Amino acid sequence: MEISDEKLAKLTANRNEKAFEELVRRYGGLIKSIVYYHLKDISMWQDDCVNDVLLKIWQNIGKFDPNKSTLKNWIGAVAKYRAIDYKRKYCRELTVGEPNENIAYEKRNELQSEIKEEVRSLLENLSAKDKEIFIQRYIMDKHIDDIAKDTGKTSGYIYNRLSRGRKKLRKLFVKERL
Repeated sequence: MEISDEKLAKLTANRNEKAFEELVRRYGGLIKSIVYYHLKDISMWQDDCVNDVLLKIWQNIGKFDPNKSTLKNWIGAVAKYRAIDYKRKYCRELTVGEPNENIAYEKRNELQSEIKEEVRSLLENLSAKDKEIFIQRYIMDKHIDDIAKDTGKTSGYIYNRLSRGRKKLRKLFVKERL
């Protein structure tokens, strides 16, 4: 008899290694496909990233909330964001140890373009006002009070728009993974 994802997550959160093995059996292919897709240009880091994803799942399974998403979608999100972190790390490290600076520059620019495109496609799902607030907060790293001043709104309004925008993006991400 196969156990439910919720039960599997609870058992894994209680450090049941057999449950974790079952989780890997069920979702290992999903993890690999997401990581391999996002790191297709840096294959030497794919296996390290998969291992890192499994470690993150083991360490953070207690944060999984079945009321917010399915276990499959939660695992998919962990895999996607770890792979993006690996891309960023690779971009930073390209300047060190790359024998040909032109190649390093081209690779770094290509990967940065991919990351920017992923962020841009996510932000396209927001209204123009919310998109601008997200860009100021998360890309330009502006403080909430400064954004409020710039837009003529209150800090509470900015927090509210960011919160609603994150919820909307989270819902879209979950639908995308189904």
